[in-house]
Amino acid sequence: MEEPMSRLDHDLMAEILSRVPYKSLCICKCVCPAWRDLIADPANRKKIVQSLAGFFYHIPADSAESRGLAVNYADLSAFPWSSVPSTYPRLPLPPDSADCFLTVKDSCDGLFLTRIGRGTPEPQFGYMVSNPATSEYTLLPHSGYAGKCCGSYLGFDSGVSTQEFHVFEFVMGWPDQDQDGVPPVVTGLNIYSSQTGAWVAMEPKWDIQVSLCDGQLGVFRGGCLHLLIHLDGLAIVDAQGLKWRTIPVPNFIDPSFSGFIGKSAGQLFYINSDDSEEGYGSTSFSTISVYVLGSGIYNWDASYLDDGCTHWILLHKLSEVIPKENFCLGWDLKVVGVHPHANIIFMADFNNNELLAYDLDHRESTSVHHIERTYLAHEQYFPYVPLLSSLRLATPS
Repeated sequence: MEEPMSRLDHDLMAEILSRVPYKSLCICKCVCPAWRDLIADPANRKKIVQSLAGFFYHIPADSAESRGLAVNYADLSAFPWSSVPSTYPRLPLPPDSADCFLTVKDSCDGLFLTRIGRGTPEPQFGYMVSNPATSEYTLLPHSGYAGKCCGSYLGFDSGVSTQEFHVFEFVMGWPDQDQDGVPPVVTGLNIYSSQTGAWVAMEPKWDIQVSLCDGQLGVFRGGCLHLLIHLDGLAIVDAQGLKWRTIPVPNFIDPSFSGFIGKSAGQLFYINSDDSEEGYGSTSFSTISVYVLGSGIYNWDASYLDDGCTHWILLHKLSEVIPKENFCLGWDLKVVGVHPHANIIFMADFNNNELLAYDLDHRESTSVHHIERTYLAHEQYFPYVPLLSSLRLATPS
């Protein structure tokens, strides 16, 4: 018969388990009922590493007049590789937000960035950073940019510090004049630091003009924001605006159509099709390749050319992701996420209105959520990893 744990043993074991990586923690749940209960104990959840619990998702509004925050939640807590939220997650909102224009722009390690527009006929836009797990939120001061054409991203790494985040606001425009059919380029950057409570404005210092891929989330890793850009590239800038770099990505298709970047096990992944542009959109199976970015790219003192994409390491090449079904990545199927700890990628299946989890180790796909929409191509998916420790976000009274 199993002996009950003493309080000392309980606390000591909880402290040990708080230092165990997530994949090993899942194995620890199977050791015995006492360990399983210890890991599931709400009193220990703030210490123990959390993992993906689900996705918030929404379709951009068809009308500029829509108000409020229309988001849905895909709950994945029933699956063994998922964390179980203590409560059903909801994005906290300020009490005076009913008549505001609200759009979720990014999520990062449990925090969410929302753009808020107030007033008519020309709304003034600002930002809110919130934590659904604790219902905390903070309203940021105005960045100083009064236009509408910008890209907004959140920088936060809970593995480095749970007390600091950054917001990146990329000002977009055409250097000369408006050009129909030509995407705008980054003309300026405003960076907010939660440590200083202030914005810093600067000009971009990349070696080329950068046009961001619309609808793509950024990845914050190693103190740097990574963004997919048009013309087959990745743009990198650090949280202080001191380090800038662009590198090519290994694919034949513009990443704005089917490319995806995400972070798993501390590494940056790039996923796209290897089909040629001439054959793209055909009825043949689309091949999906999964790459990881090498650490050498962060040697800022090195000067090099990476035309051969030597900093990308091929991990997987996938063909029959959906058995016995033809698909075209970006058209029938869209990669929307990677699991932060397990070898799983998530894809929206436009043909069957399903969110799929594809296990890279076993080459198997599983439907994990049904999306009640007839067309999913414009939906954005924001991964939710519960952040149970307080960030000390200032909630206005």
